[in-house]
Amino acid sequence: MSTTVEMNTVIEELVGLKKAIKGVERKKFLLINSLHHSSLHLISPVATSVEYDGYQFTAYAADLDIYGCGDSEYEAIEDLRQSIADLYYDLKDESLGKDLQKIWEYLRSIVSEE
Repeated sequence: MSTTVEMNTVIEELVGLKKAIKGVERKKFLLINSLHHSSLHLISPVATSVEYDGYQFTAYAADLDIYGCGDSEYEAIEDLRQSIADLYYDLKDESLGKDLQKIWEYLRSIVSEE
């Protein structure tokens, strides 16, 4: 009986590892060239990684330490675009500490505002 329990435990662990490997395989990298925003435009592309964790897609811009999520890759990227625009306006209007000041300076170098 304990051998059956041990086998089931090993099988469950293997299934979990298989899912984790598939998650790594599904991670891809791309450049966002537009924010799809009426007033903000990218001067330089934003490096982004997109991955699926089995439940949702996540688009992450490491240089800005910001992400977007969605049920599809497209929705996650659109959410990230909106998050970048929101971050731009939030940081523009604030007194910033050292870390946020660095992000703001980077944002100003890659985003133009009409």
